[in-house]
Amino acid sequence: MRIAICCFTLLAAASAAAEAPSGKALYEQKCAICHGKDGVAKPAGKGSKNFNDPAFQGAYGVEAIAKVTADGKGKMPAYRSSLKPDEIAAIAAHIKTLAP
Repeated sequence: MRIAICCFTLLAAASAAAEAPSGKALYEQKCAICHGKDGVAKPAGKGSKNFNDPAFQGAYGVEAIAKVTADGKGKMPAYRSSLKPDEIAAIAAHIKTLAP
């Protein structure tokens, strides 16, 4: 019985990991057109902060980035209705990896 429970737990964990959104992939699909794959704003994102700037990275945590992603700000649209909360969190976590 313990083996069955252990195997079920491992399979459930593997399934959840396989279904977890990739922050990098979502960022490249939804954000890079304006914010660039490397975090440097493109012409479409003119006026937005460069995500790879150490000042940005120091000033904004994952929660703040997720809030702006969900709610929108300035000319950036809100993504609350088109992305799940875990997808928004994954994107925010990826943005924190864009530091130089």
